[in-house]
Amino acid sequence: MKHTESTDNAVFWAAPVLLGLLMTFGGLLAGACLLSAGTIGLQMKPLAVCLPFAAGTMLTAGWSARRAPANRFVLGMLTGLSLLGCLFLLSLTLREAAFQAVAAGMISGIAVASSLTGAILGAAAKTKKRRR
Repeated sequence: MKHTESTDNAVFWAAPVLLGLLMTFGGLLAGACLLSAGTIGLQMKPLAVCLPFAAGTMLTAGWSARRAPANRFVLGMLTGLSLLGCLFLLSLTLREAAFQAVAAGMISGIAVASSLTGAILGAAAKTKKRRR
């Protein structure tokens, strides 16, 4: 099979976003299990929701910034914010509840801060030189 630039771009964008979604949903599932088992109290519910999302967004932005050939910081930020867009689309299609501006603003702020952090760390990371 022939390798084209468009498939490389699709893999570049899709792999970090899918990994971020997996990490976010896995963390949310773990937090839900801890909450339902009574291991953590209900006062920790906001932390159990925001922490996996922030970690997934930071991982997405950092990994894509590290892999980017050029404009590492910008591409890291865009990939991290695309995870936010995916989660917004999922929440609007799966939930039949009304849109809550306060919650959307808080999640957007967390996404911007964590993708900024991930993009800075990923762009500043030194890439290993491969021996040929």
